Amino acid sequence: MADEQDRKSHLRLAVENSQTDIDREWAKREIEWPLRELAANIIRVVRGAGKSYEFGKQCVAVIEAFERYHDKVGHWPASWEVEQILSIGHDDTNVTYDEAWEREDARKTIVSGALQVAASRLVGQNMQERRGRSEMMDGVNAFERIREEARKRFAEAERARRQANKSKPPARKKARKVSARVKTDPKL
Repeated sequence: MADEQDRKSHLRLAVENSQTDIDREWAKREIEWPLRELAANIIRVVRGAGKSYEFGKQCVAVIEAFERYHDKVGHWPASWEVEQILSIGHDDTNVTYDEAWEREDARKTIVSGALQVAASRLVGQNMQERRGRSEMMDGVNAFERIREEARKRFAEAERARRQANKSKPPARKKARKVSARVKTDPKL
């Protein structure tokens, strides 16, 4: 009997997430698509494309998703949750800090600066627009530095390859057989 109780005690299931946490996660997922869709469309319209005629419908979808979140969880989503949904940053899992990551970081800096410029122009914030331009140029300069370093590495590797080929003794040419006619004809 003691053996049976020991076995039962080992079979308990531990749940780390409460029902509230599960509800919050589901409600957050319901917000993601409408919010991203609206944000993407606004950005596209600002750049001269997009579907401005869908703003009303998309805004209603976002409001309804936020209301469902509030009804299910009891409060509005935290600002960090909304920022996380709209983030276009790096996926920081399994990060390797190599040249590809540096290039992507430079691109992210350029995009971030461009978005700052666009947002600042919409509301006439000249100081923030200049900051956005500066951030954009930081990204461009980083991208050019990375490209120049890669070009130098390639050129150095190419020089080393050529040098290695020069230092090898030339391959011996096989002697050709001379025909009997060539041996006897002095003109040839």
